[in-house]
Amino acid sequence: MQKVVYYYHLGWEKMNYKNVALIRGTVMERKNFDKQGMLELLHRNVVPALGCTEPVCAAIAAADAAASVGGEIYSVMLKTSPGLYKNGCSVGIAGFDQVGLNYAAALGALIAKPQAGLEIMKFITPSIAQKAKELVGGGNVKVMIDSKASGVYAHCTVTTSAGYGESIISGAHTNIVKRTVNGNTIFEKATEATVSDDDLLQLLQDSSVSHIKEIVSRASDEELDFLMDGVNMNHALAEYGFTHNPGIGIAGVLHMESGGDIWGNSLIERAVNKVTAATEARLEGCPYSTMSSAGSGSKGIAVILPIVETANEIKASRSKLLHALAFGHLLNEYINRKIGKLAPVCTCAIASCTAASAAVTWLMGGTDEQIGFAIRNMTGSIAGMICDGGKVGCALKLSTATYTAMLSAMLAVSDVGLRPTDGICAVTPEECISNLARIGAGGMKQMDQVILDIMENKNLEVAE
Repeated sequence: MQKVVYYYHLGWEKMNYKNVALIRGTVMERKNFDKQGMLELLHRNVVPALGCTEPVCAAIAAADAAASVGGEIYSVMLKTSPGLYKNGCSVGIAGFDQVGLNYAAALGALIAKPQAGLEIMKFITPSIAQKAKELVGGGNVKVMIDSKASGVYAHCTVTTSAGYGESIISGAHTNIVKRTVNGNTIFEKATEATVSDDDLLQLLQDSSVSHIKEIVSRASDEELDFLMDGVNMNHALAEYGFTHNPGIGIAGVLHMESGGDIWGNSLIERAVNKVTAATEARLEGCPYSTMSSAGSGSKGIAVILPIVETANEIKASRSKLLHALAFGHLLNEYINRKIGKLAPVCTCAIASCTAASAAVTWLMGGTDEQIGFAIRNMTGSIAGMICDGGKVGCALKLSTATYTAMLSAMLAVSDVGLRPTDGICAVTPEECISNLARIGAGGMKQMDQVILDIMENKNLEVAE
């Protein structure tokens, strides 16, 4: 049996991981997704993030390159996968008044603290903000699409008075796979060892929805209590959205119209309001951190807030809330794993809101069959929602998807599910999710290229 080394500043990253787990210093074989694996995934993938994770990824790559070489920064060049560019080019940057991956890379290089991970933007100061604007304004920051790259990928080169440093992130937003200084490689690991491709996630992917729920049921309240941090964090973000009305005012209108003739104050509408407010605040660059899920702050919002609002409405126990949250986060990771990160479809809506719908169904006393109904209802309704990049307008997409998620759950607990013969629906929830994945990961690639073609006409250079 191989020895396992755990090393990761935000959670646990498994180096040379081969279906094993380390528990109190004992190495044991792991053949199925179990409680220990569940807790590892939750601790690793439910973590705070400040700002949209795609600009943050660019910033981490730049920070790592700059920190490696040292010296005064002269220029920054960033190459990204099409998906990372699409999701990062128009979204707000937390604590900064401009948008764009060029600014994100400049900020990261100036901060030079890659160890800060997804909360790197906390280190923006007025001086750093001004220097970033000067770098970009002077034409010293370039952003290019690497058309050969896929998924989460960022390659940043920072030129300084000491030479140049390069850093490559691949597979996950904080997963640095290569670092060079003045052409000399000082760190490298195989891309197949990335967080997104390890065996533990494969075990999750090979599980059934009912098995995931059963494993969650085995956890104690004490083991899951850390998930309440995400409840408090994302609730505060929603309150910020209501109070400050950032963005274009989507959440502000919903909040103002609540209880009226057009927009009421039911559980569904309250859940929509909170998700919309938190999402709009986050994507406008709110200085509050978000509790992420499956590598995305917006996904964390979409999973957590509908579950919490439902628990408050039905006066569920803290224990039931904690277990529903765990189920939602794991199912979110499960569906995202099937579809793929930075897919042509909006995984915040299709994966995260489907996970929330299933968890809400369980929270309301739903059976395995009814949870399957909820997933089938989501499959037959919002499966075609496209991803045209991260931006404030995603709040409107998530408001739509959250409404559908809550409606799907309400129908499911009353034994109302779309027919398996309908469109891309199927008999089992696993088959429904597999069909979503086929549409999202393969069937819509041509559509994704059309979206990117539109974006490339917005003053974008394309890497050869």
